Amino acid sequence: MRSTCLKIFSRSLLYALFITALLFTACVTPPVTPSNVYSPEEWAKMFEEAGGWIPLPFPDSKYRPGAIIKVTDEGGIRWIDDLKSCRYPEDVLKPEKSYIPGITFTKGKNFGANAVINIKGIEAGPAFDSVSKVMLEVQDHGADAFKLLNLKVWWENPKNRKKVSAVCMDELKKLDRYLITEAFRVSKGTYTLYDKTGAQIKLTVPKLGDLLKFQPDVKYEVTADGKLIIDQPAYFAIRMAVKVGDGFEVLGEQTKEPQTADAMIKKIFIQSETK
Repeated sequence: MRSTCLKIFSRSLLYALFITALLFTACVTPPVTPSNVYSPEEWAKMFEEAGGWIPLPFPDSKYRPGAIIKVTDEGGIRWIDDLKSCRYPEDVLKPEKSYIPGITFTKGKNFGANAVINIKGIEAGPAFDSVSKVMLEVQDHGADAFKLLNLKVWWENPKNRKKVSAVCMDELKKLDRYLITEAFRVSKGTYTLYDKTGAQIKLTVPKLGDLLKFQPDVKYEVTADGKLIIDQPAYFAIRMAVKVGDGFEVLGEQTKEPQTADAMIKKIFIQSETK
C-alpha cells in the first residue's frame, strides 16, 4: 500500500513539474534567433548597396548633418559638437530631407541597450540596467543632407563671418575632425527590449516607466505584444564625413577625391560588431 502511494505521489510530482515547466516556457519569450535579424555583414551590405552608406557602430540622434566628429583608428568615433553651437543661423544649417525607396528592411537589427537612450528626449529609468539589448524593426526612414554650398555662399559675406565663433573653425581644422554632411535617418521604429537572459521584456505602460523616461515632445506607444514604437529621428549611417578647411572648402588629395572618414568609420563598425 505504501509503495503504491509513493508511486502515485511520484507520478503526481513529475506531472506537476512538467506542467510548471510548460507554463514557464509559455510565459518567457525565447531569445531572438539569427534568422530574423541582420548579421553585421548583411547590415553593412544593405547600406552599401543603397548608395554607399556606412553604418555607425551605434545609432544616435546627435550624428546628424552639421555634426563635428572625431574619428581615429585607435579611439573610434566620438561626437564633438554641432555647427549650431557656432552661431550659424538655423536657415543656413537646415538639412535637405529625402526618402530612400530603394532600401527595404525585412528583418530586425540587434543593438546594445544604449541604442534607445541615445535617441533625443529619452533617458534611462531606474530599472534600465535590466535591459541587455534591443532589436529594431525600421518602419520609416530617409536621408538628411547638409547643404554645404548654401553655407559657403553665406560664409562669403564678411559680415556673416564676424557673427560666427572662431572657436568653431579652429575645432574643424584639428587633425582628426570631420563634418558630417549626409546621414541616414530612421524616423520611426519598433523596439523589442531583452533582459540579461536574452528573453523579451514584454512591456506594459507601468513597466516602461521603470525602464525609460520620455520628454513630452517624444511620440511613443506600447504595442499589444509588449514592444515599443518610437516616433523620433535617430541616425544609423553616414556618408561623406568630410575634412573641411577655411571657407568650408572640402579638402582632398591631388586626385580631387574628398578627404573623408568613411573608410575608418566602416572599420570601426566591423570591429564593434565582432567584439
